[in-house]
Amino acid sequence: SSRFSQAHASPGPLGENQLSGPIPPQLRALKDLETLYLARNQLSGPIPSQLGALRNLGLLYLDHNQLSGPIPPQLGNLPKLDVLSLEHNQLTGPIPRQIGALAKLQELYLAHNQLTGSIPAELGALSDLGRLTLKDNAFTGCIPMALRGFPADVFAGLGLPFCES
Repeated sequence: SSRFSQAHASPGPLGENQLSGPIPPQLRALKDLETLYLARNQLSGPIPSQLGALRNLGLLYLDHNQLSGPIPPQLGNLPKLDVLSLEHNQLTGPIPRQIGALAKLQELYLAHNQLTGSIPAELGALSDLGRLTLKDNAFTGCIPMALRGFPADVFAGLGLPFCES
């Protein structure tokens, strides 16, 4: 049974509350939500694609849970998103190219998952991106040259070369 439904009674952030079970897709109804902080719980299951409907969301913290499945491409529909923190989960599949459409994104945390595929060149279009974590995944291919401006430690441990072009 999910403890998520009991959490609405407590004021303040929902992080570090030992919430368990899936993230309810019904959160899409919270159209004015600017911050969704669900970090450091025991949430499981997929990230609902419906979170892509939260057009005012600026901060999305889902790190340090047991979330699985792919990163929904619909997260690329969040025009105000500044921070996307998904690290320390069990997410699989590639980084969706649509993440490169998050023009205001400043921080992207994807480390410590089971992500695969190549790192999309579209991430290089994120001109405000200042913090990026990718380690402890299973990426293949090469690192897009558009990301060469990041410090070397961002790519340490990936075992990937920079792309030739």
